[in-house]
Amino acid sequence: MTKKVYLENPYIRQLDGRIVQKRYIDDKYYIKTNQTIFYPNLLDGQPGDKGTINGIKVLDVYEDGDDIIHVVDENIPSKNVQLSIDWDNRLDYMQQHSGQHLLSAAFYKLYNGETIGFYIGEEHSYVDVDIPYMDDEHINKIELFANKIIYSNFSIKAYTIKKEDMNRLPVRNEPQAESNIRIVEIDGIDFSPCNGTHLRSTGEIGIIKIRDVQAHKGHIRVNFLCGYRALKDYGDIMEENRRLKESIKSMQGGKKTYSE
Repeated sequence: MTKKVYLENPYIRQLDGRIVQKRYIDDKYYIKTNQTIFYPNLLDGQPGDKGTINGIKVLDVYEDGDDIIHVVDENIPSKNVQLSIDWDNRLDYMQQHSGQHLLSAAFYKLYNGETIGFYIGEEHSYVDVDIPYMDDEHINKIELFANKIIYSNFSIKAYTIKKEDMNRLPVRNEPQAESNIRIVEIDGIDFSPCNGTHLRSTGEIGIIKIRDVQAHKGHIRVNFLCGYRALKDYGDIMEENRRLKESIKSMQGGKKTYSE
């Protein structure tokens, strides 16, 4: 069994480990270490980590039973290795994932809307909520509620409970696991079963921005951005507006307009 250090402390960027198994298949090396900080791909809706083992790029990370397998295309002869993750990538996914929990909690608390699915990608993310329609006024209330929680800087913590203890907590959705259920809690506001990596506080999310809401198979799909992604998106919009103004000015021969 691989010790999953990323669940104990998702802020560790480098870790010394030991290769306990190595297989060579189709020009790739499949490596199992005694412990890892690499979060696996497609586990709990969150993409896997990027990084290196002894400086060699990790191409893929996946779960195999209780083990985590790292895929590389170069041999690593040493048994003792150093695992290093791309921290900017890890922080980005933690901002999106913790933000998704908070956004889902906002829909549930304000409008009893349950999250029935979510996706976190490299560029965009969404939550599917079992509400058939929601207008701009209600969406703005959701966004404001979520961001107030961010600015209040509530703690986020993860812990494991037994199945029989589930009824003691107001858990937002049912867990898939039958035992040792990992709960991610936003300081009494939200309790959700999750095996993802998360921030230590809501303040680290930075901001949640809902980009648009679409009708999707009888419910709504809410596209959102958190943290540095939201900041970059705002910068892109400002740059687009600047270019548009320059284009209008050029077409008008440099004449002053009331918009200036």
